[in-house]
Amino acid sequence: MDRRGRILIPSELREKLCLKPRTEFELIEERGRLLLKSIVPNPLKVRSRKEKWGSEAFLDAGKDTFGE
Repeated sequence: MDRRGRILIPSELREKLCLKPRTEFELIEERGRLLLKSIVPNPLKVRSRKEKWGSEAFLDAGKDTFGE
């Protein structure tokens, strides 16, 4: 920690945890330890007028969505 209270998170760990610049954290003190918990913004809810989604709606969804 530097004199201004800033903490450096190594790039390997930032990449592994998908942390981006300006990520906000919740600070939690637990049993003499300081935990940093990233704050994930609430997802946006969208509506569609389409009643039935076809397979074309997910052409580029990838393995993260369907585990393939």
